Amino acid sequence: MIVLGNRKLIFRLGEIRFILDLADVVEVVDQIADALDPGRSDIGQGIISALQFRQTWIPVVDPTLKLDIFSTVKLKEKIAVILRGSEGNWALLVDQVDELSVAENFQPCVIPFLLKVSAMGFYSQIRLLHNEPMIVFEPERYYGSTAVPV
Repeated sequence: MIVLGNRKLIFRLGEIRFILDLADVVEVVDQIADALDPGRSDIGQGIISALQFRQTWIPVVDPTLKLDIFSTVKLKEKIAVILRGSEGNWALLVDQVDELSVAENFQPCVIPFLLKVSAMGFYSQIRLLHNEPMIVFEPERYYGSTAVPV
């Protein structure tokens, strides 16, 4: 029996890899071009569009804007990772979904002081997978009533 809460989803924003608890994920949608409505944005809240998902409109957040990450993937070619939130489902735009991995494969990693200072507000944890650093994506820092102001 596979325990989904014990797995991590690995995705990319630009050239940077992130990990996300699979327990937070509702679904991964790779064809979003016809389901986006950029007219339903609220940039002040970090919402760049709305996505029609299961007969309802949900907010779409692109973390590359907050993280100042360069991405060559156009908006309509991105992948939406649908996440559970305190206010309902919302879509996280990513450039690529790489794989699933069990949580035990990741090793803790101390964030160097200078990197920690520059990353405040965006992330607080890094894990290693086969000696490759990956940022632990914390959804509450990007959307929802508990979003950490940056």
